[in-house]
Amino acid sequence: MRESFVFYRSFFEASKTLTPEQAADFYFAICTYALDGKELELDNIGKALFSLIKPQLDANNKRYLNGLKGGQHGIKGGRPKTPKKPLVNPKETPNDNVNDNVNVNDNVNVYKKFGHLSISINEYKTLVDQFSKIKVDDILEQIENYKQNKKYKSLYLTAKNWLKKRENETDKKRVSDFNEERTFGVSL
Repeated sequence: MRESFVFYRSFFEASKTLTPEQAADFYFAICTYALDGKELELDNIGKALFSLIKPQLDANNKRYLNGLKGGQHGIKGGRPKTPKKPLVNPKETPNDNVNDNVNVNDNVNVYKKFGHLSISINEYKTLVDQFSKIKVDDILEQIENYKQNKKYKSLYLTAKNWLKKRENETDKKRVSDFNEERTFGVSL
């Protein structure tokens, strides 16, 4: 015998079409079945609605009973804890590692580095010779601030491509810049 059960909104919505007397019988039948497990006699409409609700009540009751079984096992305390083995520590640990590493500073030849990208001094000079220092520094800053710069593998090649694109864009002039008919009275 249970002390409580879940009454769903769908149960209430189903009962809205019933008269007050039918609804009272319907609610009483739901409570009696959910708490005591006894089915009551209902009229045809009540039987039809109750037959739709009964599987949900049965599933909730089964869940409740399974929870009781699990609770009985919990009283036993569960699986016993495994004893911890004492750690065996020798008094001295011999150091067989010999550090043969020689620190080499790879940043000697790097002009600029951010994230995983870097550009060497020679690559930077090549770009400055081909373009100008201001343009190269501006492009490097733009690449550094670009959110998707993680997909690039070479800062030199990326900067070179970006500089070429910028140069091509400035070389293209609009026709309206040179057409006197479209100057709208502005003399150049």
